[in-house]
Parts: sequence; C-alpha cells; structure tokens
Amino acid sequence: MQKRNKIKLKMVILGAFIVGILISTYFKTLGNTKAYITLDEKKRIDLNIELNKKEIEQLKEKVKEYKLTLKEYEKNFNSDESVEELMVKELDYLKSSGGFSKVEGPGIVVTIKDSDKELEITQTPNDLIVHDIDILRVVNDLKKAGSSAISINGERLLSTSKIKCSGATITVNETTYGQPFIIKAVGNVETLMAAMISPQSYTNLLKDVYGIYIDVESKNKVIINPYEKN
Repeated sequence: MQKRNKIKLKMVILGAFIVGILISTYFKTLGNTKAYITLDEKKRIDLNIELNKKEIEQLKEKVKEYKLTLKEYEKNFNSDESVEELMVKELDYLKSSGGFSKVEGPGIVVTIKDSDKELEITQTPNDLIVHDIDILRVVNDLKKAGSSAISINGERLLSTSKIKCSGATITVNETTYGQPFIIKAVGNVETLMAAMISPQSYTNLLKDVYGIYIDVESKNKVIINPYEKN
C-alpha cells in the first residue's frame, strides 16, 4: 500500500513539474511577443464583438420563435386542418425563412466599393477599402430593420453564411466575388432606407469618414433567389 502511495506521489510531483514548465514557457512567449494594433483595427474588433453579441441575441429570439411554433402545433392539433396541410404550411415557412425559396417584394439595393479618394496623412491604405466587417455590419443593420431576405452579389444569405474578405474581394458561402458589392434586401422600404442613410447609420460613417462609395436605391420590386448550394 505504501509503495503505491509513493508511486502516486511521484506521479503527482512529476505532473506538477511538467505543468510548471509549460506555464513558464507560455508566459515567456507572451513576454517576448508584442502586438500592436491601430485605432481603426481596434474599432473594427469592437464592432466584431458587438456583432457577436447581437448574434447571440438573435439566437435567443430563435428559441422564442420555436417555442411559439410549438404552441401553434398544440393549438392547431385539434383544428379542422389535416396534419398534411399543417406540415405543408410549415415546410413553406421553413423554406422561405431558411433561404431555400425565392423571395420578391419591395426593398432596397445597396452598392458598396472601395474609396477612390487620396490617402490622408492620418490614414493607411487599409482605411479606404471595404472589409468583411463592413459588409457584416451593413447586413446586420438590414436584419435589424426587418429585412426578410438578403443577398450579396446574388448570393442568398443564410443564418449560417460566412463573409470573409481577401484584398479587394469578398467570399460569401465559399464563393468569391469582386467589387462592387451589391446587397439586396426585401422589406419595408422606408425602414430599410432609414437604416442605411440616417446620419447615425454605419453606412453614413463609411461614406463620410472613410470615403467608401455607397449608393442606396429603393425599389418597388426586388428579387432574391433561393440558396442553391448543397
């Protein structure tokens, strides 16, 4: 029994020694590495954090929607509609909200591309180009304004869509698109326009501060095709 305890004690000491070396190495690595970011990069990181927080709130709203859907099932279970009719209605709703059916109606078209103004002393070339965080912020503002469907250069956005930039291009749903970036949104035109052109809007900030080209048009009919990839 004592022999086993001694072996266990040795293993604990050895494990603590290894962990201590790893921790020491980690902090030395941190100590030798200095990361510098510009004020503009910090702002973009803060915006990314804000978007993540909003995405969490959207997921919470989804949970509420599912609970309401469950109540609707319970409510309609004893109605005159057959189970098949209820399922067809639910399928149509899921296809529409999930991005797998065509949506058309009044909306807006937002065109965005890099600035062509001369670089100021306090700016870097990075300040005058469109980044993925910029597109994400615009899309998020359109969602908050009640848009029922959104596309970028014809690519339908889903709740799981990822937007990444690489130089002068944007990758959406694993497909890369060049400028200009054309964002279409279906919804209440007045609300969507206000989200894009109000003095406090993010698009207005991009336009006035960084000189990013932004054009916003209202349309009586905007067509957004369904998501067609597997």
